[in-house]
Amino acid sequence: MTERIDNTTWRPTGPHVPPEDAREQRATFIEWALQCAESGGTTIDQFLIRNELISAEDLYRTLANILSVPFTAKILPIAHNLDGDLLIKAETCPLLNNGDRLSFAIAPTGQKFVALLFAACHGSIHLNEGNVVITTPQNFIESVRMTYGRVIAQNAVEKMQIRAPHLSAHQNGMMKSATILLSLSSLFIFSFLVPTFWHSLIFLFTLFPGIPSILLKAEALKHSSPIPPSQLTLIDQDLPSYTILVPLYRERKIISKLISRLKRIDYPKAKLEIKILVELDDVETRLALLIEELPAIFEIVVCPMMNPRTKPRALNIGLAYARGDYIVVYDAEDEPDPDQLRKAVHCFHQGGKRIGCVQGRLAIDNSADSWISRMFALEYAGLFDALLPGMAYAKQPIPLGGTSNHFRRTTLEACFAWDPWNVTEDADLGLRLARLGYETAVIDSTTWEEAPNTLPAWINQRTRWLKGWIQTAIVVARPLDKNWTSISRVRQFQITVISLASITSALFNPLIVLFLGWIIALPCISEPISRYELAQWCLIALVFIGHLNVSYMALKIGMQHRGFKFYWLDVLGISIYSLLKCFAAWRALWEFVVAPSLWRKTEHGHSRTSRRLATKAY
Repeated sequence: MTERIDNTTWRPTGPHVPPEDAREQRATFIEWALQCAESGGTTIDQFLIRNELISAEDLYRTLANILSVPFTAKILPIAHNLDGDLLIKAETCPLLNNGDRLSFAIAPTGQKFVALLFAACHGSIHLNEGNVVITTPQNFIESVRMTYGRVIAQNAVEKMQIRAPHLSAHQNGMMKSATILLSLSSLFIFSFLVPTFWHSLIFLFTLFPGIPSILLKAEALKHSSPIPPSQLTLIDQDLPSYTILVPLYRERKIISKLISRLKRIDYPKAKLEIKILVELDDVETRLALLIEELPAIFEIVVCPMMNPRTKPRALNIGLAYARGDYIVVYDAEDEPDPDQLRKAVHCFHQGGKRIGCVQGRLAIDNSADSWISRMFALEYAGLFDALLPGMAYAKQPIPLGGTSNHFRRTTLEACFAWDPWNVTEDADLGLRLARLGYETAVIDSTTWEEAPNTLPAWINQRTRWLKGWIQTAIVVARPLDKNWTSISRVRQFQITVISLASITSALFNPLIVLFLGWIIALPCISEPISRYELAQWCLIALVFIGHLNVSYMALKIGMQHRGFKFYWLDVLGISIYSLLKCFAAWRALWEFVVAPSLWRKTEHGHSRTSRRLATKAY
């Protein structure tokens, strides 16, 4: 083991103790660090800093001494009218000119750091006459952010809207669609006054997207059997660099738990960075982060205030500062399996370039908090442990969960990352990946989450989700240029069915059940309906029974996988839960018209029980 190194003392422990001569000591240390970095498949700067063997300031101060140039840890006076995104990638920038000569600041990382170090050691580079100053990467990024942070954020927010407006849910392109959608929904309700038209309208909703949705789910459930885990073959040296993005807003209560959970992730520290994304006006969360002693792999990215105030906006800003080859998103309350990143990389390696995303399985930890949290947990079990794995196996389009989404950085950027105007950015991105020809895989790795344990909190969250699904369905309905994708019509049909069924099932299915009961009772209270209308309703009843069977099978498979005990009261509970989803869906439809980008935040840190800890106790 090697103790922490500073600029004056270094006392390694172990068999290889360098001589007391400072120059020989430094050369021996560099040689040792290079060997360790190469064996781990990384570079000397990342190995030393992220393993906390030396502070970034001490390392770059030493590099400045070797190059005989000044070092600074102060905020840099960066020149104006430059491209902030390019400065971050170049790791160099011109400074404000106070004299006759132009000066530069550099903060090389990775291979740039190694190349500069070797050139200096071999005497093949001389920067002392070039008016160059060296600083740490963190100070360089912070200096760029203070000068160009708002422009960088604006570029991240507007990239999709400018380059691919047909993929964006920006409200300017949504108003016409919102008016049409609200009119059609009102027509559905008021058509009840015209029975013949009413019966035909419900029949059409049953045919599409009802029947295709049932067929897709049934096909997925046929392939939902657990797949034996494959051996992780990639060694640390072969693993890529990874960036974890964690967007926070008003999460002061759970900062300590969040940091502790993220520390447990099993991945080479030299190849891992964790970006904590926090809003500029969220003073309490920022102070809580400053109090914590964050390891070197952590970095706080402050997002400037601008519209829209959404999670995908923060993720796009974080992506602009990320350096990893792979990206994963975690929420504030998440606790992923420690080896999840390794499993995701292995899945990408096996699947090849066709895999656009790897989705972890989400599970609810506080299912015993309340009735609503139990229903939420059962719903998640059916979705993430039954439907989504089967859909992935059947190569169907997959709407992503809100967290534990793993991406290749190149794929994410090619798809314009997240839509900042869509309040259900996960489902939107999952279907967009499918539209652009990618597939999504689901791995057997769990991320534990906290569910809302009160009805008002659940209603607000579900309203936001369903509003985002409305936005997604409208975006999916827009035609794509042939230059964007070459997917088949069958694939496009599947995407359309999945996007529409998520909305129509929540809006109308519970109502259709009530009206079906009314139709059955109709002969007892008035004149019977015609044979044609009776035939329509018989088919509607059969489709609804099929929907119940598919839902029950998904629920049964998911509950078995998660170890839930089935109670007959859960059948009644799921029925009431569906009616609540119907209420949230109609609320979402109205909110979509009046406030399409309003983000109803889910509060965390209120859980009272832990299913994960209770399971470990046994």
